[in-house]
Amino acid sequence: MMFLPALFLTITTAMPEVHLTTQQQNAVLEEAQQAYAQGIHLLTTDTVASKESFRRAANRFRLLVDDGIENGKLWYDLGNAELQSGEIGEAIAAYRSAQRYIPSDGRLAGNLEYARSQVVSSIERENTTSMLKRFAFWHTSLPTQVRLSIGMTLWFAFWAFITIRFFKSIPGFKSGFTALGVAAIALGVSVGTDIADQHKSHGVLTAKDVVIRKGHGENHAPLINDSISEGIEFDILGKRSNWLHIRLPNGQEGWINQKDAQVVSLDSQYIQS
Repeated sequence: MMFLPALFLTITTAMPEVHLTTQQQNAVLEEAQQAYAQGIHLLTTDTVASKESFRRAANRFRLLVDDGIENGKLWYDLGNAELQSGEIGEAIAAYRSAQRYIPSDGRLAGNLEYARSQVVSSIERENTTSMLKRFAFWHTSLPTQVRLSIGMTLWFAFWAFITIRFFKSIPGFKSGFTALGVAAIALGVSVGTDIADQHKSHGVLTAKDVVIRKGHGENHAPLINDSISEGIEFDILGKRSNWLHIRLPNGQEGWINQKDAQVVSLDSQYIQS
Protein backbone atom coordinates (compact mmCIF):
# COMPACT_ATOMS: atom_id res chain seq x y z
CA MET A 1 0.00 0.00 0.00
CA MET A 2 1.48 3.37 -1.03
CA PHE A 3 1.25 6.47 1.14
CA LEU A 4 1.98 9.85 -0.39
CA PRO A 5 3.51 12.53 1.83
CA ALA A 6 2.14 16.03 2.25
CA LEU A 7 4.74 17.65 0.02
CA PHE A 8 3.73 21.22 0.69
CA LEU A 9 4.24 21.72 4.39
CA THR A 10 4.09 25.09 6.09
CA ILE A 11 6.26 24.77 9.16
CA THR A 12 4.98 26.35 12.33
CA THR A 13 6.71 26.07 15.67
CA ALA A 14 4.78 25.71 18.89
CA MET A 15 7.75 26.05 21.20
CA PRO A 16 9.72 29.26 21.82
CA GLU A 17 13.06 27.39 21.93
CA VAL A 18 14.22 25.79 18.68
CA HIS A 19 17.56 24.18 17.90
CA LEU A 20 17.38 24.55 14.13
CA THR A 21 17.04 27.71 12.12
CA THR A 22 14.20 28.04 9.63
CA GLN A 23 16.68 27.40 6.83
CA GLN A 24 17.92 24.25 8.54
CA GLN A 25 14.37 23.04 9.15
CA ASN A 26 13.53 23.47 5.47
CA ALA A 27 16.71 21.61 4.50
CA VAL A 28 15.88 18.70 6.81
CA LEU A 29 12.32 18.62 5.46
CA GLU A 30 13.61 18.46 1.88
CA GLU A 31 15.99 15.64 2.81
CA ALA A 32 13.11 13.72 4.40
CA GLN A 33 10.87 14.15 1.37
CA GLN A 34 13.64 13.12 -1.03
CA ALA A 35 14.39 10.00 1.03
CA TYR A 36 10.69 9.12 1.07
CA ALA A 37 10.39 9.64 -2.70
CA GLN A 38 13.43 7.40 -3.21
CA GLY A 39 11.82 4.76 -1.00
CA ILE A 40 8.71 4.76 -3.19
CA HIS A 41 10.86 4.56 -6.34
CA LEU A 42 12.69 1.49 -4.99
CA LEU A 43 9.59 -0.33 -3.73
CA THR A 44 9.32 -2.70 -6.71
CA THR A 45 13.04 -3.12 -7.44
CA ASP A 46 14.92 -3.27 -4.12
CA THR A 47 12.79 -3.72 -1.01
CA VAL A 48 15.77 -3.61 1.37
CA ALA A 49 17.07 -0.32 -0.02
CA SER A 50 13.52 0.99 -0.12
CA LYS A 51 13.02 0.28 3.58
CA GLU A 52 16.34 1.95 4.37
CA SER A 53 15.22 5.06 2.49
CA PHE A 54 11.95 5.14 4.41
CA ARG A 55 13.94 4.74 7.64
CA ARG A 56 16.09 7.77 6.71
CA ALA A 57 12.96 9.74 5.90
CA ALA A 58 11.41 8.84 9.25
CA ASN A 59 14.57 9.88 11.09
CA ARG A 60 14.56 13.28 9.36
CA PHE A 61 10.85 13.86 9.99
CA ARG A 62 11.45 12.83 13.62
CA LEU A 63 14.25 15.38 13.90
CA LEU A 64 11.78 18.14 13.02
CA VAL A 65 9.25 16.83 15.53
CA ASP A 66 11.90 16.64 18.24
CA ASP A 67 12.92 20.20 17.39
CA GLY A 68 9.54 21.38 18.60
CA ILE A 69 7.53 21.63 15.38
CA GLU A 70 3.85 20.84 15.89
CA ASN A 71 2.15 20.32 12.55
CA GLY A 72 -0.46 17.77 11.55
CA LYS A 73 0.96 17.21 8.07
CA LEU A 74 4.43 16.65 9.51
CA TRP A 75 3.10 14.00 11.91
CA TYR A 76 1.19 12.44 8.99
CA ASP A 77 4.34 12.24 6.86
CA LEU A 78 6.25 10.77 9.80
CA GLY A 79 3.55 8.12 10.21
CA ASN A 80 3.79 7.18 6.53
CA ALA A 81 7.57 6.85 6.70
CA GLU A 82 7.42 4.78 9.90
CA LEU A 83 4.79 2.48 8.43
CA GLN A 84 6.72 1.93 5.22
CA SER A 85 9.86 1.13 7.22
CA GLY A 86 7.97 -1.52 9.20
CA GLU A 87 7.58 0.35 12.52
CA ILE A 88 3.86 -0.23 13.10
CA GLY A 89 3.72 1.13 16.64
CA GLU A 90 5.62 4.29 15.76
CA ALA A 91 3.38 4.81 12.74
CA ILE A 92 0.17 4.53 14.76
CA ALA A 93 1.54 6.93 17.38
CA ALA A 94 2.44 9.47 14.69
CA TYR A 95 -0.98 9.17 13.04
CA ARG A 96 -2.68 9.61 16.42
CA SER A 97 -0.59 12.74 17.00
CA ALA A 98 -1.59 14.04 13.56
CA GLN A 99 -5.25 13.59 14.49
CA ARG A 100 -4.91 16.31 17.12
CA TYR A 101 -4.34 18.84 14.34
CA ILE A 102 -6.11 17.43 11.27
CA PRO A 103 -8.87 15.21 12.70
CA SER A 104 -11.00 15.35 9.55
CA ASP A 105 -8.28 14.38 7.07
CA GLY A 106 -9.56 11.42 5.07
CA ARG A 107 -6.12 10.16 4.05
CA LEU A 108 -5.01 10.16 7.67
CA ALA A 109 -8.05 8.17 8.77
CA GLY A 110 -7.50 5.59 6.04
CA ASN A 111 -3.80 5.17 6.74
CA LEU A 112 -4.39 4.88 10.48
CA GLU A 113 -6.94 2.12 9.97
CA TYR A 114 -4.54 0.30 7.65
CA ALA A 115 -1.74 0.54 10.23
CA ARG A 116 -4.07 -0.79 12.93
CA SER A 117 -4.94 -3.74 10.70
CA GLN A 118 -1.26 -4.74 10.71
CA VAL A 119 -1.10 -5.09 14.50
CA VAL A 120 -0.88 -8.66 15.76
CA SER A 121 -2.66 -8.67 19.10
CA SER A 122 -4.00 -11.23 21.54
CA ILE A 123 -5.77 -8.47 23.46
CA GLU A 124 -9.42 -8.04 22.58
CA ARG A 125 -11.44 -4.95 23.23
CA GLU A 126 -14.09 -4.83 25.93
CA ASN A 127 -17.44 -6.26 24.91
CA THR A 128 -19.24 -3.22 26.25
CA THR A 129 -19.94 -0.65 23.57
CA SER A 130 -21.06 2.88 24.28
CA MET A 131 -24.55 3.90 23.15
CA LEU A 132 -22.97 6.51 20.92
CA LYS A 133 -20.91 3.93 19.02
CA ARG A 134 -23.69 1.34 19.00
CA PHE A 135 -26.42 3.48 17.50
CA ALA A 136 -24.54 6.34 15.85
CA PHE A 137 -22.39 4.67 13.20
CA TRP A 138 -21.78 8.08 11.67
CA HIS A 139 -19.70 9.01 14.72
CA THR A 140 -16.72 7.19 13.20
CA SER A 141 -17.69 7.24 9.52
CA LEU A 142 -18.15 11.01 9.14
CA PRO A 143 -15.33 13.54 9.69
CA THR A 144 -15.69 15.90 12.65
CA GLN A 145 -16.14 19.00 10.49
CA VAL A 146 -18.88 17.34 8.45
CA ARG A 147 -20.77 16.32 11.60
CA LEU A 148 -20.36 19.84 12.97
CA SER A 149 -21.75 21.41 9.78
CA ILE A 150 -24.71 19.02 9.64
CA GLY A 151 -25.44 19.53 13.32
CA MET A 152 -25.44 23.32 13.03
CA THR A 153 -27.70 23.14 9.98
CA LEU A 154 -30.18 20.91 11.84
CA TRP A 155 -30.05 23.17 14.89
CA PHE A 156 -30.91 26.26 12.82
CA ALA A 157 -33.64 24.28 11.06
CA PHE A 158 -34.99 23.26 14.47
CA TRP A 159 -35.45 26.88 15.56
CA ALA A 160 -36.71 27.94 12.13
CA PHE A 161 -39.32 25.19 12.37
CA ILE A 162 -40.48 26.50 15.74
CA THR A 163 -40.58 30.12 14.50
CA ILE A 164 -42.69 29.24 11.47
CA ARG A 165 -45.06 27.33 13.75
CA PHE A 166 -46.00 30.61 15.48
CA PHE A 167 -47.44 31.94 12.23
CA LYS A 168 -49.08 28.91 10.69
CA SER A 169 -49.99 25.33 11.34
CA ILE A 170 -47.50 22.70 10.17
CA PRO A 171 -48.61 19.07 9.68
CA GLY A 172 -46.49 16.71 11.74
CA PHE A 173 -44.91 19.59 13.64
CA LYS A 174 -44.34 17.71 16.90
CA SER A 175 -42.55 14.75 15.34
CA GLY A 176 -40.63 16.98 12.94
CA PHE A 177 -39.18 19.39 15.47
CA THR A 178 -38.44 16.50 17.87
CA ALA A 179 -36.47 14.66 15.20
CA LEU A 180 -34.52 17.80 14.27
CA GLY A 181 -33.71 18.57 17.89
CA VAL A 182 -32.60 15.05 18.77
CA ALA A 183 -30.43 14.76 15.64
CA ALA A 184 -28.79 18.15 16.25
CA ILE A 185 -28.04 17.32 19.90
CA ALA A 186 -26.69 13.87 18.98
CA LEU A 187 -24.31 15.39 16.44
CA GLY A 188 -23.26 17.99 18.98
CA VAL A 189 -22.45 15.28 21.51
CA SER A 190 -20.52 13.40 18.83
CA VAL A 191 -18.39 16.45 17.98
CA GLY A 192 -17.90 17.21 21.68
CA THR A 193 -16.65 13.67 22.21
CA ASP A 194 -14.02 14.17 19.51
CA ILE A 195 -12.88 17.45 21.05
CA ALA A 196 -12.65 15.92 24.52
CA ASP A 197 -10.75 12.92 23.15
CA GLN A 198 -8.09 15.23 21.70
CA HIS A 199 -7.24 16.37 25.23
CA LYS A 200 -7.01 12.90 26.75
CA SER A 201 -3.64 11.25 27.15
CA HIS A 202 -3.18 8.14 25.04
CA GLY A 203 -0.23 5.99 24.09
CA VAL A 204 0.94 3.29 21.73
CA LEU A 205 3.32 0.44 22.48
CA THR A 206 6.37 0.75 20.24
CA ALA A 207 8.67 -1.94 21.65
CA LYS A 208 8.49 -5.42 20.13
CA ASP A 209 7.74 -7.30 23.37
CA VAL A 210 6.36 -5.34 26.31
CA VAL A 211 5.70 -6.70 29.79
CA ILE A 212 2.69 -5.17 31.53
CA ARG A 213 3.30 -5.18 35.29
CA LYS A 214 1.05 -4.90 38.33
CA GLY A 215 3.08 -2.03 39.74
CA HIS A 216 5.53 0.66 38.72
CA GLY A 217 8.81 -1.22 38.75
CA GLU A 218 10.67 -4.26 37.43
CA ASN A 219 10.17 -6.00 40.78
CA HIS A 220 6.40 -6.20 40.30
CA ALA A 221 4.87 -9.32 38.80
CA PRO A 222 3.58 -9.29 35.21
CA LEU A 223 -0.10 -8.50 34.82
CA ILE A 224 -0.30 -10.76 31.77
CA ASN A 225 1.70 -13.97 31.36
CA ASP A 226 2.72 -13.25 27.79
CA SER A 227 4.41 -10.07 26.61
CA ILE A 228 2.48 -8.02 24.06
CA SER A 229 3.78 -6.55 20.82
CA GLU A 230 3.93 -3.10 19.31
CA GLY A 231 0.93 -1.19 18.03
CA ILE A 232 -1.39 -1.77 21.00
CA GLU A 233 -3.10 1.48 21.96
CA PHE A 234 -3.96 2.43 25.52
CA ASP A 235 -5.27 5.20 27.77
CA ILE A 236 -2.94 6.80 30.30
CA LEU A 237 -4.28 6.88 33.85
CA GLY A 238 -1.22 8.27 35.60
CA LYS A 239 2.54 8.36 35.83
CA ARG A 240 5.20 7.63 38.45
CA SER A 241 8.83 8.26 37.65
CA ASN A 242 9.41 6.62 34.24
CA TRP A 243 6.41 4.31 34.56
CA LEU A 244 2.97 4.81 33.02
CA HIS A 245 -0.25 3.54 34.57
CA ILE A 246 -2.32 2.44 31.59
CA ARG A 247 -5.66 0.90 30.63
CA LEU A 248 -5.55 -1.64 27.82
CA PRO A 249 -8.29 -2.03 25.18
CA ASN A 250 -9.73 -5.00 27.13
CA GLY A 251 -10.11 -2.88 30.27
CA GLN A 252 -7.15 -4.30 32.19
CA GLU A 253 -4.97 -1.80 34.05
CA GLY A 254 -1.25 -2.11 34.61
CA TRP A 255 2.12 -0.39 34.41
CA ILE A 256 4.70 -0.13 31.63
CA ASN A 257 8.08 1.51 31.33
CA GLN A 258 7.64 4.73 29.35
CA LYS A 259 10.55 3.83 27.07
CA ASP A 260 8.40 1.04 25.60
CA ALA A 261 5.77 3.41 24.27
CA GLN A 262 5.06 6.67 22.48
CA VAL A 263 2.75 9.08 24.25
CA VAL A 264 0.07 11.04 22.40
CA SER A 265 -0.89 13.92 24.65
CA LEU A 266 -1.31 17.69 24.84
CA ASP A 267 -0.07 17.48 28.45
CA SER A 268 3.68 18.07 28.60
CA GLN A 269 4.10 15.91 31.73
CA TYR A 270 3.58 12.78 29.63
CA ILE A 271 5.68 13.70 26.60
CA GLN A 272 8.92 11.79 26.37
CA SER A 273 12.12 13.80 26.22
